[in-house]
Amino acid sequence: MVFDIYTLVEAIWLILPAFAANGLAPLFRGKRPIDGGRMLVKNRIFGPGKTWEGLMGGTIVAVAIALVQQLAFPFLPWHISEVPLSIAPMTAQLGFMLGLGAMAGDLGGSFIKRRFRMKRGAPAPLLDQLDFLTGAMLFASLLVSIRTGWWILLLVITPVLHWIACIIGYLFKVKKTPY
Repeated sequence: MVFDIYTLVEAIWLILPAFAANGLAPLFRGKRPIDGGRMLVKNRIFGPGKTWEGLMGGTIVAVAIALVQQLAFPFLPWHISEVPLSIAPMTAQLGFMLGLGAMAGDLGGSFIKRRFRMKRGAPAPLLDQLDFLTGAMLFASLLVSIRTGWWILLLVITPVLHWIACIIGYLFKVKKTPY
C-alpha cells in the first residue's frame, strides 16, 4: 500500500461532505433534542446539544457540498496527476450518506460520553475526532468501495485537522473552548 499525495487527495475528496457536516451542524442550533430529554440510568441519552435541527442541518450541508463537488469535478485538473486517481464519484446520495453517517457517529460519541458522565463539551481525545469519521465512512461504504489507504490516512489526519479547526474557531470566538 502506497501513501502519497494522490491517496490523500482521493481521501479528502471523499470525506469533505462529512467534515462540513460535522463542522457546521452546531450552527443549526435547535430547540428539539434528539433524545427528547429522556434519561438512561441517571444521564441524558445524548444531551441537550444534539438536536433534530443540527442533525438535519448537518446532513443538508453534506448534500450541498457533494452537489458542488459533483458540479466542479469535470472542471478540476485531475489530468495532471502522475497516476490514475481512484476518485469516488460524488453524488447527492453519497453526500447524504456521508452527512447522515457523520451525524450518527457524532451521536454515538455523545452517547458514550454520557455513559462516562462527561459533561457537554468536555474533551474526549480521539473519540471527539473520530466518531463522525467512523460513522461517515461506514454509511458511505454502503454506496462506494472505501480503500484501506483512505481509512488509514483519514484516521491519522482527522485529529490534527480537528484540533486546528477548534483552535481557529476559538480564536474567532465561534467556540468557547480551544478543543
